[in-house]
Amino acid sequence: MKFTTFSRKKVKLSETRLISHQFGSGPRGKAPHGIGSKSLTLMTVGGIMGSGLFLASGSAIRLAGPAVAVSFLIGVTIMSIEVSALAEMSAADPERGSFLAFARHTLGPGSAFIGGWIFWFSSVLNLAAEATAGAIFTRLWFPSIPVFVFSIGYSIIIVGINFLTVKGFSTVESVMSLAKVLATMAFIVVAALVVFHVVHVPYRVGPELWVARPSFFPHGIRGIAAAMVLVLFSMSGTGVLGLAAPNVRRPEQTIGHTIRNTVVGIYVLYVGAALAITGLLVWRTVPTAQSPFTAAVRLLHSVWLVDALNVVILLAVLSAMNAGLFATDRVLATLGRIHDAPHVLAKESHGIPRTANAVSGGLLVVVSGLAYFLPKTAYLYLVTATGFQALMIWILIIVTQIYFRPRLLQKTQHPQFTVPMYPILSWIGVALTVGVIASAPLAPHEMVALGISLAAVGIFGLVYLPVKLRRTRKVS
Repeated sequence: MKFTTFSRKKVKLSETRLISHQFGSGPRGKAPHGIGSKSLTLMTVGGIMGSGLFLASGSAIRLAGPAVAVSFLIGVTIMSIEVSALAEMSAADPERGSFLAFARHTLGPGSAFIGGWIFWFSSVLNLAAEATAGAIFTRLWFPSIPVFVFSIGYSIIIVGINFLTVKGFSTVESVMSLAKVLATMAFIVVAALVVFHVVHVPYRVGPELWVARPSFFPHGIRGIAAAMVLVLFSMSGTGVLGLAAPNVRRPEQTIGHTIRNTVVGIYVLYVGAALAITGLLVWRTVPTAQSPFTAAVRLLHSVWLVDALNVVILLAVLSAMNAGLFATDRVLATLGRIHDAPHVLAKESHGIPRTANAVSGGLLVVVSGLAYFLPKTAYLYLVTATGFQALMIWILIIVTQIYFRPRLLQKTQHPQFTVPMYPILSWIGVALTVGVIASAPLAPHEMVALGISLAAVGIFGLVYLPVKLRRTRKVS
């Protein structure tokens, strides 16, 4: 019995180290110079901003009207709780790396198995949504070419890039993050000049559009709730903070500053963009089949400005795809290493999980082809399906943190960073996230996506049963 207990602990420790290794984390002492608050904030904000802001925001505005600003406020609140929970665990646990490591140790291997596979599956759907968004942006210049041609093409290109070296990856992503932030800020500033009539255009624009009939809240609370899945999808790329948190300088200060800066930055950028768009365009006319940003800039009658903004948005989406597939491949390889997936997926060549990339990329290309059958609605279905599964991961992260805190306090009475108002604020985050999932019936198109998400959880749960049985027999 003693030998069995020792073996199980040894396997458990090695599995966690494998997970941490896959996600590039390590002891804080190995990164003496670390990451500063400004760099970490830029990485986090840039990782969050994707097609959810540049395309899905149009659908959110159509559902909530100018009151989408309230949806963003609620969304930022939920996001701040989730990212704080992830940061607390990442900064404190010496075996840190992925939320899978924390879930495995705190809630058991079943949660890591189901959570890992949901994360992988939802990531592939998210990548397909980004590819479809990139195709939609490209059709600004080539309107006669079908969406699915570009979406499949972009998927193949990104998969091919991930077979190559990853040298310079972080530099490219940092540059693109800065480009996204600066482009959005420039859009808000220019739009403000037009909305407040500093720059005149021959159209009806201005603050009066925010309260035009029926009102600032055209669909009331129902509209605000219906837009929440799209709003939270646009904020789902928070994982970079959790992965980078263990390697920052003075984490007790840097992480707190980063979270505050990220929350304020995202709210200002997202709310500012939403108010800018609804101040330039009547909310009923905000497009959903193209970027509302380029539609709003067209009012300035500047073709080069529209093209320049569209180029930045397109590159931002492709950059997000590249970073997303990079992480998705390594999650699948990690599942192979800890025997939650076929071990062949863990094979690497020069640090590249080629088999995992082939499997993830193959499914990505297939899902991207959905635009062939649903050219007008493929993106919306992919976004909502991804959004629901991302919310399930958020619930897993927050619940893990709730049960992780007592273990943390057993190790130290002075944690470097903690979620305030424990456990009340954490449970509020869980309740709000569950409430967003429960709001699916308010937007009919979201019911299909919710069904897909719940089916995925059920399927992965059923698949885990024989895995658990096999492991129990091995231990016996």
